[in-house]
Amino acid sequence: MMEVVKEIISPNKQYKAEIVKRIDGLFSIEIFRWYEDEWFDSWTPIRDNISIIDTSEHAIEIALEKLRNLM
Repeated sequence: MMEVVKEIISPNKQYKAEIVKRIDGLFSIEIFRWYEDEWFDSWTPIRDNISIIDTSEHAIEIALEKLRNLM
């Protein structure tokens, strides 16, 4: 089962990255954007290249870089 091990929210609160531990023990990063309209508010995924990373520390570094590039 995949598990979110860390969530990082950008300083402007418009984006977040989730570090996900995969079944095979590797990690991936999912990027989301905060979306608001008159009916609901939610995090919507941003389609991005799938990253497969060996350690959670490396995944956090990459996630922070991706968030910096979005702002």
